[in-house]
Amino acid sequence: MVIETYLINLNFNRNMKKLIFALAILTMVSCSTKPKVNYPYAFVDTKSELVGNNENKMELYVISGNPNLDTLKMFCTEKKESMNSGVFHYIVFFDSKENAVFPNNPMTAFYGVDEKPQKHIKAYFEYNVMNGYCKLNVYETNSWESTATVIDL
Repeated sequence: MVIETYLINLNFNRNMKKLIFALAILTMVSCSTKPKVNYPYAFVDTKSELVGNNENKMELYVISGNPNLDTLKMFCTEKKESMNSGVFHYIVFFDSKENAVFPNNPMTAFYGVDEKPQKHIKAYFEYNVMNGYCKLNVYETNSWESTATVIDL
């Protein structure tokens, strides 16, 4: 009877250890993989600009309809995680591919007083790697005709 009880407990302990080990591996795998989100933005183009030894980068995207703030914040936060070189990074969201153009000015001056492109900018993200400045600007109509809702990221 004692030997049988000992053998039952021994098997139970082995099975519990296997179960705990399996659960630990499952937890590690599920926590370490991030599901890929299909964002509703279409990539158009990217451009880099060298200023002295520093590189600035701008990416253009198309966003259809009204921007969803939560989705925009998620997208920009993910992009920010990969921005570790250069100085200024911009992501500009336009209303259509035909209107998605780079500024005529240096990137750090953004679009200045260029009315035509600004009438089609729905949002833009700006990140300065050097000092951590990081803002998302979203417009009700466009960047020419409406005031930005500014979100710190």
